[in-house]
Amino acid sequence: MSRKKPTQIASTDAARAIYIDFEGTAVDPPSFLGAAWADGDDRYFIQFVIEQALWPAARAKADMPDRIIEPATWDTLTQLKTLAETENRLLIAYTEHESQELQEHVDGEAGIWFGSNVINALPIAKAWKRRAFPDVVFERDPKRPMRGKHQLDRYFKLIGYDVPKAFGPDNSAQRIRATREMLTRKDGDYAALTPTVKAKWTKALQHNWYDCDGLRELVLRCAT
Repeated sequence: MSRKKPTQIASTDAARAIYIDFEGTAVDPPSFLGAAWADGDDRYFIQFVIEQALWPAARAKADMPDRIIEPATWDTLTQLKTLAETENRLLIAYTEHESQELQEHVDGEAGIWFGSNVINALPIAKAWKRRAFPDVVFERDPKRPMRGKHQLDRYFKLIGYDVPKAFGPDNSAQRIRATREMLTRKDGDYAALTPTVKAKWTKALQHNWYDCDGLRELVLRCAT
């Protein structure tokens, strides 16, 4: 089945969609997935920590009041497929990265389903930008030469979605790596981590929240 690459989305679909975002390091499979959606005025946010080495860090944050954080496996993520199908919600990510990782790592028909049904929001955002900001031209950032022009944080600035600097782009990988490495050295004892590394884990989680919540705000703005 060919991938859906819409350039428009209805406002009703955007409001009900599930917005997902992976975090991890460049050389490893993703470490965790955030998923955000709304039901009227009620907001929901879950972070599925897939990397087993980080499970102690997930359990340590289980009491965060604004989200659910849980150790997970790739098969756990089929809950999102079930939610999308039973409640007629779209699954949306910013690029094709999420659909590709899900298709690769989730076994069987569920993996194939993710590969065919996770909507890439980037064409929607590009089409909206051409309409709403025709004079704005994104140039490649020489400080981030491996990244494309259409980075999510640039769209956040267009819509006035404020992300504190501590939770901005390009830091999550080193924060996750530091947490993983110290947990390994401390035999999985989260309490034995230094305050600095604990703060890095908290910031990695919060960066993921901003990516999911901000993506929702962006797609809502792009909706017709």
